[in-house]
Amino acid sequence: MHRRIVLALPVAMIIAACSNLPPSEPVDKVVWLEQGEDWEGEARNWFHHVSQGTATLPIPFEWFMALEQPGVNLFGAGELVSSPDYLARLGFIPGKINRFNQSGLPVGFAVDYNVTSPVDGRQYNAIGFTCAACHTGQMTYQGTSIRYDGGPAVTDITEFTIVLFLAMFETRYSDVRFNRFAARVLGEQNTKANRKALKKAFSTNLMELIDLQLSSIEAEEQREIVAELDRSGESRTLKDIAKGLKASLKNIEGFARLDALNRIGNQVFALDANRPSNFVTPDAPVNYPHIWSSSWFEWVQYDGSIMQPMVRNAGEALGVAALVNLEPGERHFDSTVRVDALYRIEQMLAGSVPPFQARAFTGLQAPKWPEQILGAIDREQAAKGQALYGELCQGCHLPATSDPAFWSEKYWSVENDAGERLLRLKIIPADDIGTDPAQSRVLADRKVDTRGLGIDTEVYAGRDCEPLRVTEAEDASFAFSLGAVVQETTAYWYRQHGIGEAEQRRMNGERPNCLQAPGGYKARPLNGIWATAPFLHNGSVPDLYALLSPADERPDSFYLGNREFDPVRVGYRSGKGTGLTRIDTSLPGNHNSGHEFDDDEGPGVIGPALSEANRMALIEYLKTL
Repeated sequence: MHRRIVLALPVAMIIAACSNLPPSEPVDKVVWLEQGEDWEGEARNWFHHVSQGTATLPIPFEWFMALEQPGVNLFGAGELVSSPDYLARLGFIPGKINRFNQSGLPVGFAVDYNVTSPVDGRQYNAIGFTCAACHTGQMTYQGTSIRYDGGPAVTDITEFTIVLFLAMFETRYSDVRFNRFAARVLGEQNTKANRKALKKAFSTNLMELIDLQLSSIEAEEQREIVAELDRSGESRTLKDIAKGLKASLKNIEGFARLDALNRIGNQVFALDANRPSNFVTPDAPVNYPHIWSSSWFEWVQYDGSIMQPMVRNAGEALGVAALVNLEPGERHFDSTVRVDALYRIEQMLAGSVPPFQARAFTGLQAPKWPEQILGAIDREQAAKGQALYGELCQGCHLPATSDPAFWSEKYWSVENDAGERLLRLKIIPADDIGTDPAQSRVLADRKVDTRGLGIDTEVYAGRDCEPLRVTEAEDASFAFSLGAVVQETTAYWYRQHGIGEAEQRRMNGERPNCLQAPGGYKARPLNGIWATAPFLHNGSVPDLYALLSPADERPDSFYLGNREFDPVRVGYRSGKGTGLTRIDTSLPGNHNSGHEFDDDEGPGVIGPALSEANRMALIEYLKTL
């Protein structure tokens, strides 16, 4: 089968290679916004590069550092994939060399040296994403790059995957390129025997990746591909699949968006469990959520589905390819997840003093509008906008965090097991808010085959946290099965490291593993909302001005990936450009309806149409939050 796949692969690769990356965006000055005294210097550097135990890049660290960029180079050796300028074109923020980042990798990249796989026992140096890869924001304005922690990333993970795959393929099937690669990897050990061994290992790794790419194809289609290859050496079916998949992914994800929940499900229940039938095509993208303040929400996951911070964070780590052993036995649920690092990250985000006690969020704080860069806020207009906010927005999004009314016990009405108050937010049904329902259905509707995975776990379900026994089944609930696997994974780590029950509760945020599939969207406070474009949960609206407009006045299509900021409309410039992601809002998962201000009543209309003056006044006030 491997031989036949290799024959077909160039067709898919040629198709994948047809896109271009955006050009480099030169900047004259870099500014990191202030977000609290605990988020500066060494602490920020640690957050940017601390490992969660992930192996997101499916190759050893030293291989990644040695790969050349894909494409023909007529003048000898090409530039490296790991070049900061090249990765910046994919949206990754360049990082500086320091004791936490010895190789100068971008923000959000972490290296784990001498990792032992809990699955097959092999040892290697892993490279993967930490949470900063998806939750560090950036924008440019007139030559200044503005950066801030906890904001939505503007990366294109889909294109990065294609780049990495192409670079590996071209390295394997070009002797000249492979020899250069081997020289970088082997250094003084670059002998003929070692090159041969490296090529064998590299080929095995590449074939595993190819198999993973094909694992989601139905068996009947695989047989048809093989038959066509036997007849002609080229598969029309594979070509069609590759075309369709590339078109689908380009429209569904791309810059600034990812179908995170379905990807986590694919990683855990299709790849980790070696169960291809559990694979689904990503079709429910979300704009990377901003994470400031969220440690103190009653339901910490952005969609209101997870109560416990550790389960949310460890689940995210598994989703970006921390290794886990799902084979029942002595090492069942052993993993590379760094539970201790996840706890420390959460402590940094949460702050040392509970916010209800301090009457302020003391951890990672929302970034303030930088008037010295983006222009002064019109305070007279903002005052008019504040009145509109109280009338139209406050009922769902609560008073501004600077308003004493925000700290009322009626909003902070629940307590964790340590007696610390948590913020209860509204979860609005998808039908009521009228926005695209795709993401709200993932946890409610998706089923996974968990037979043979040894799941028999008590979790808690629903708003009242009733006990629920999760067991393996052919059509098990994705939501509760994922929660059970993550709970068992963290429990294994606690046992392995001798962590007592009281310390476990503290590391878990003093909350049970309570889960729900609410079928709606959480209305969170709007502090820092100006820095979180694109808008709506799926990033289907480019700026605040469009968000405050009726749906029929919002753009039917626009482009993501340009980081130049528009301080008037408050969002990224969204015109057409090379290598950018086109968002077609007519596609399922991309709909831009709902959360509308319109005089025509209907699903998703939350208030009357706003005049031009009122839209601008409300935008001016939102800049102050």
